[in-house]
Amino acid sequence: MRISDTQFSKTMLQSLDHNNAGLGKVMQEMATGDRLTKLSDDPMSTIKLLNLDREGSAISQYKANIANVNTTLSSQEVYLDSVNESLKHMRELVLWGSNGTMDPEARQGIVTELVSLRDAMQAAFNAQDEEGHYLFSGTKSDQPPLVIKNGQYVVEGNGDKRVVTVAKGVTMESNMTAKDILDLDGANDVFNMIDGLVAEFQSPTPNFRPKVEQALHSVDGTMNNVLMAITEMGGRHNNLDLMDSAHGDNKLFVDKLTSDLSALDYAEASVRLNNYMAALKATQASYVKIDDLSLFDRL
Repeated sequence: MRISDTQFSKTMLQSLDHNNAGLGKVMQEMATGDRLTKLSDDPMSTIKLLNLDREGSAISQYKANIANVNTTLSSQEVYLDSVNESLKHMRELVLWGSNGTMDPEARQGIVTELVSLRDAMQAAFNAQDEEGHYLFSGTKSDQPPLVIKNGQYVVEGNGDKRVVTVAKGVTMESNMTAKDILDLDGANDVFNMIDGLVAEFQSPTPNFRPKVEQALHSVDGTMNNVLMAITEMGGRHNNLDLMDSAHGDNKLFVDKLTSDLSALDYAEASVRLNNYMAALKATQASYVKIDDLSLFDRL
């Protein structure tokens, strides 16, 4: 059987292409540390890796959501702590100011402090995040929750919760609202009660004692609501921390599986690299040597 020069050249070039391709693939694998450079390398493992990648991305999103919820709750907790302190001080002032023997100058000092505490509480409930959203307005975060209309404090916004997915099939309320905490029904809310008491301190009437009792009742009720909200947020923090820890463990497991499926065996790759280089070198040497032969060499 005779082999033409064309056939020989074609065979040599095919061998060179094959070895070059193999060498290039091994070098790419060793550069990336990944044994799978395309789907056809290992279709089943590639599909598993795609599923693991989706799961890893979902876990990362859950952890990001948990961090965001924790941040929002922590911000609200700081403001509610300040409200609680204001309410405690306000209660002390109301009891002190209810002393009928207090002179007008001292009573005016109490009025000044009550007004300052009331304004500080309003500022806390109207707090905004770094993007300008009101923390306690429910889902109507573009408007302040506590405003004055016709001389009365009223709640804008709503009591709806912003629900965030923190695990597969698990959601968490990410906020408390002013309506959760303030009983603003036009008669018993703490802000309007304090305003009424301030007026009594400035100019006492026969209703002075009932106004004091109503204000104390409103302060105590609001303080109880604030403490309940803080306690509930603490429970949410605990649940979020547990879920975040579980997500961290799952992420480690996913990363381990991903590494087992895709990580390159450098020892085996080195053997293949040497084999391809040796084959490529031998093919090139053979091609050059044989290509230099002529009919006169065979005579």
